[in-house]
Formats: sequence, structure tokens, C-alpha cells
Amino acid sequence: MSRSSFLIAAMTVGALAVGQAHAQPPMGPHGCGHGGLPFLEGVNLTAKQKDSVKKIFKEGHEDMKALHKQEHDLHDQFEAIMLTPGKVDQAKLDALVTEQNALDAKENAAREATAVKVHDILTAEQISAAKDRHDRIRALQDQIHAIEHADSKGDE
Repeated sequence: MSRSSFLIAAMTVGALAVGQAHAQPPMGPHGCGHGGLPFLEGVNLTAKQKDSVKKIFKEGHEDMKALHKQEHDLHDQFEAIMLTPGKVDQAKLDALVTEQNALDAKENAAREATAVKVHDILTAEQISAAKDRHDRIRALQDQIHAIEHADSKGDE
């Protein structure tokens, strides 16, 4: 493999790795609150609601197992293409990207369905409290962003 071909392959693998890192940010040691739904943080759930949320998340987890296996298989196929000597089969690579995009859409739809199920067990008061908390956090994040990027306004 020529030096330029090697560099292109290495940059492609690196770019995909960076893309995956940005697509799925770290969640810390205990995840993002109630099964990855930050809008539940600070919401006082009843015992019955907690049981319902656990059941919803368990069902969602089972549904995601098959999708994660498919994602792993796609990753293996991508590695096989990139680690095969010679010219990269662009048609195969494009087909894998198309499959990955379809798989991503299924995963996003499953996450949204889980969020809707959880939303539907909350009372109007709980949703209102969650929205108030969310709005306060968003305002603080906007203030932090403004402070962090205040110097860049003069560069424009």
C-alpha cells in the first residue's frame, strides 16, 4: 500500500472513530439518570411509576439487544473492508453506510418510543416541574456558553 493510500485509510478510520465518539457521548459512571432520560431527573415518582419506568426500560433494553448486535456486525464488516489490501470497494462501503443509517434511525425511533411511554405515565404536575427544571438548566447553560465564548465575538 502506498503511503498516500495508507494515510487516506488511516484518516477514514480515524474520522469514523471520532464520529462515533461524538455520536455517543460518555454518560459517566451511573449513566444519565433514569435510564438515559434526563427529563426525569428531579421528578419525584410514585412507587407505581418507578415500577412502570423500570418495566419500560427493561423492555426497551431487550429490544435494543438485536440492534446492537446488528451494529456490531456492521462494524466488523467495515473493518474487513478497511483492512483488506488493495483498493477499497466503495460500493460495499456505501452499502454499509446506508445500513448503518437505517440502523441508527431504528435505534432513535426505539429511544423516542421509550421516552413517550415514560412521558405518558407522568402527571401534568410532574411534567410541568420537569419543564421548569429543564428551562432553568438551559438558561444556566446559555449563560455558561456566553461566558466561555465572549472573547470570540470580537473575532467575527
